[in-house]
Amino acid sequence: MNKQERKKIYNEAIKRYGIRNQKFMVMEECGELLNVLAKSNRSRVTIPEIITELADVSIMVEQMAFFYGWDEYLAEKVRKLERLQERLLEKGDET
Repeated sequence: MNKQERKKIYNEAIKRYGIRNQKFMVMEECGELLNVLAKSNRSRVTIPEIITELADVSIMVEQMAFFYGWDEYLAEKVRKLERLQERLLEKGDET
C-alpha cells in the first residue's frame, strides 16, 4: 500500500471517528503494546502477539503523523535517528 492510499484511509478514519477518539486509540494501542512487552519478559507472550501490537501502534502513529504533519514527522524521525547514531558512535562498544 502506497503513501497516498494510507493517507486516504487515515483521513477517512479521522473523519469517521474524530481526532479526539483517534488520540485515545493511540493511547489504548500503546498500552496494549506495553502490556505485551511486559509479558514478554516473563515469556508469557508469543512473537506474533508482539508483532500485532507493534503494527497497531505503528498504524496509529502514522495516522497522527498524517494529521499533524507527515513531512515534519519524517524530518524529526531522521533527526532522532541521526542523534541515536551519534550517541552509539560516541559510546563505542559498551556491551
